[in-house]
Parts: sequence; structure tokens; C-alpha cells
Amino acid sequence: PALAAVGPVPRRVAALMRPAPVGRAWPPVCTAAGLAAWGAAFGTTVSALSSANSAVTLYLVLHTATTSV
Repeated sequence: PALAAVGPVPRRVAALMRPAPVGRAWPPVCTAAGLAAWGAAFGTTVSALSSANSAVTLYLVLHTATTSV
């Protein structure tokens, strides 16, 4: 028996074989999506810095309280 004949490529496969679309990494700030994205990034950064500050403070307090003189 012969191999199957070559047929049309399904849409999903064709989409995977195309080059990736060129897009912006971040939306412009002056749009609703841009404000949301930049606001979320800023909030995440502030939250991470706050958590790091809390961890360092807790370490210093516990280290000071348990250090024998």
C-alpha cells in the first residue's frame, strides 16, 4: 500500500509553523490596559519589597533576641 497523499495543513498546525507575530512587550501607558499592566507591575514590586523588608527585619529581631552575650 502507498502512503497517504499530502493534503491541506490544518489551521492550528499552519499557525504553529508561521513566524511569531511581532508585538509590543508592554501596552502604552496611556491606555486602560497599559495603566492596568503598569499598575499591577508596580504593585507586585512594592509587595515583593515589603515582603523582603519584613523577612530581613524578622531575621534581625530573632538573631538579636537569641544571640548569647
